[in-house]
Amino acid sequence: MPDLEKMHEKDLYPTVEKFLKSKKNCLSEYVGTELSLKRGETSLRADVFGVSKSNQDEKTIYLCEGKKELKRRSFGKVVGEAIELLKYADYVYIFGSTESFETDDLEDQISKCERLGIGILSVNFNENGGVVKELLEARRNNVDEQDKKEVSLRVFIRDIEKPISDIIFQAAFEYINLNRDREAKTSCVRYIDVYNSIFADEEYKAMVREVIGHRTLTDRDVRNEFQRRYGSSPYIWIERKADILDDIICFTEEGMRKGKSPILLN
Repeated sequence: MPDLEKMHEKDLYPTVEKFLKSKKNCLSEYVGTELSLKRGETSLRADVFGVSKSNQDEKTIYLCEGKKELKRRSFGKVVGEAIELLKYADYVYIFGSTESFETDDLEDQISKCERLGIGILSVNFNENGGVVKELLEARRNNVDEQDKKEVSLRVFIRDIEKPISDIIFQAAFEYINLNRDREAKTSCVRYIDVYNSIFADEEYKAMVREVIGHRTLTDRDVRNEFQRRYGSSPYIWIERKADILDDIICFTEEGMRKGKSPILLN
């Protein structure tokens, strides 16, 4: 059990992550901390994030902002940060230690959260570890689809140094699973079909450039980048055609195990 006097808000993160996985059905591979949402000169960061998926493959994004001690002034600051996150997530939560809520001077801030649809989580520690209590359930936001795609992309590429080849790998994996007959054994797809499935929308392509850094995303340049990263990997083999855009990407069994839960394609 941690020393409560020496706790920092980051000590609360693992408990909130566990809450998202166990209570909100977020996927373990898409739950984490400190997600950057920088856009232009505006720099945002969610302390804890999670993505869940329904049976209809609908993505639901959770973003959480917290502080160990939520006193009147610090609570107001966290509420302000959470308001900015409403643009990007279906559900937004504020979290803090249980001790923060054992005071009566936060009623106006809690009422503000209720009006805005921001949820509140209380994190307590006992001999069994951290426990989250949902003091106020978040209300679902109407988030722009392009903004949801941006958050999903940022979640996927987090901690990937050169992400473009991994984007193609994941998109190919998702494309195969979305389009093949359940009885079919093939795990192959034309490269250009994968490229068009994710980059046909010029607005999305521009967003990807912004997120991963300004660079060309032409079909041939992306194909060459993919070749450098995965051309000799144990995860795929490539059937070459006269035009590299028509090359066939085929997944090995190991490659199919490497693919993550769908997050990039609709």
